[in-house]
Amino acid sequence: MTFQRITPLDTPDYESRMDGLAEAAWPEFMLHDPIADQFWSNLFSRFPEYQFALRDDQTGRVAAMANSLPLHWECDVNDLPEGGWDWAFTQAVSDHEQGLAPRTQCAIQIAIHPDYRSQGLSSRMVQAMRAIGKEKGFKRLIAPVRPNQKSLYPLTEIDRYITWKTESGLPLDAWLRVHVRLGAEIVKACHQAMDIRGTRAEWENWTGLKFPESGRYVLAGGLVPMEMDVDADEGVYIEPNVWTVHRLDQE
Repeated sequence: MTFQRITPLDTPDYESRMDGLAEAAWPEFMLHDPIADQFWSNLFSRFPEYQFALRDDQTGRVAAMANSLPLHWECDVNDLPEGGWDWAFTQAVSDHEQGLAPRTQCAIQIAIHPDYRSQGLSSRMVQAMRAIGKEKGFKRLIAPVRPNQKSLYPLTEIDRYITWKTESGLPLDAWLRVHVRLGAEIVKACHQAMDIRGTRAEWENWTGLKFPESGRYVLAGGLVPMEMDVDADEGVYIEPNVWTVHRLDQE
């Protein structure tokens, strides 16, 4: 199976080609982050050179897409914020509006269609993303990684989860393993990477569950439980991710 790399710069209908991939790759509730709703189009209007996808040569389907952003941020990696994904998106747009020179690349997502998983595309996508940063002259690629297998352990604190190892000493989580195998350092958890809120009716529509009373609910695909307040008619899901850092200037 062979793939062609496409970008917003060489594919006029690039954004529409991505339709459906996120829906296939992520749980429905993950598609309702307000920061993504507000800023998603900026990926293609402000930062097209940081986006790419792989198209299946045989079928013409988009198999995987990768999104990253340029940031002016260049502080110590131990000072990376709790905000994670939402912070990075907001900061990138703010930096661009202020005309601040980018100094760090930040990954936003790598989404692989379920039909193309387990074919080595995850490593290939991370390597291609790193190549963009190196070409831009950045010293590092930071990434608030979503450790997808954490959804199997939603009641375990993220800080404990990221210490779990395989017998070979690599992270237990498959996505974290991809990054570590490529030389990334796991820095720390970011506990408020995404903040997704909705009414009880919205959450019932997103998840197919019923929420008869207030409390914590485990969601299929959720990394942590969601908190539902029936009286306030609001459910809140605050997702943790994991800050990893690729040193692009050490290769």
